[in-house]
Amino acid sequence: MLVVLFYLFICASTLGELQLQKSSDVKKKINELGERYTELGRFSGSILVAADGEIIYSNFFGKADYESRKLFSESTVFSLGPFSELILNHTCEQLQSEVNSDSMKSESQKAVVALITKLHLKNTFLQTEAPGNAATGYVHNIGPQGIDTTPVSQDTELQLWTNAADLQKLITTITDKSLVQDGYSENGGFSYAIRKTGNLNVIVLSNRRHPVADEMTKGIKSILEDKNYMLPLPRKEIQIAPALLKEYAGNYALNPKMQLQVITNNDSLFVLMGPQKVHLKPQSDNQFFMEQGDSAIRFLKDSEGNISSAELLDGFLTGNRISRVE
Repeated sequence: MLVVLFYLFICASTLGELQLQKSSDVKKKINELGERYTELGRFSGSILVAADGEIIYSNFFGKADYESRKLFSESTVFSLGPFSELILNHTCEQLQSEVNSDSMKSESQKAVVALITKLHLKNTFLQTEAPGNAATGYVHNIGPQGIDTTPVSQDTELQLWTNAADLQKLITTITDKSLVQDGYSENGGFSYAIRKTGNLNVIVLSNRRHPVADEMTKGIKSILEDKNYMLPLPRKEIQIAPALLKEYAGNYALNPKMQLQVITNNDSLFVLMGPQKVHLKPQSDNQFFMEQGDSAIRFLKDSEGNISSAELLDGFLTGNRISRVE
């Protein structure tokens, strides 16, 4: 009997270690994803994952203010953009009857205020001006000096300001089993994405105006489900065989009347864009980035191993495909 108990103890310990190792591996992969998007300047902010209402992952990336180098904290809030675009529309109807105040402009706004009060959300505000604990907003822009960190003025419309922990509580009030929503400020410097699948919630809040947050939630969901996922490549030039460059040279059809010409010169690859000759720097054996701006080209092969098309990337993992015509 003692031997059996000892064996069960060893098995239980091993299982616990395996689960911990798997959990640690998941956190490592999510951290890697967050760091990569931050490194590229497409994201700066908060990632939160919750299962069955419990937070299983939470971390911050980048800075709340790049001029003062202020870091994010648990109380830092982000803008989710104009009120009309918010996920709270899913929960307003059930609360409208609870609010009789005439101080707000609409029943939906009253319902949101009631919900904030009901859930005791200390870091959630429905207002036009940024709260004192708000992150500074930025757009995504790559210029001659690299990633731009110039703050932008904020939207003047009524907005919801919140953090990931409060937003998680808001999501739990939504009865929908599935919810996918993302958005960004038209004039401000914030973006967000929410992905709810059954009992799993993934939240990305960013003080960068770049609609890449939804792409991030897809990658995080794949990590949690132990599925294949893609990471954007670093904007770092690598060395590749010059012979490969000749394979990529040719004309690619943007449309029936316009073509993009790719040429080689002095063991380098260039694309002719009108009068401009833009240097394409290799990130991998088949993907090249443009130094000015967050654009890249990925060359693709057909089933016979010939370069048949190219994919134009503009700050995302995927983009429009253009066929090679010669």
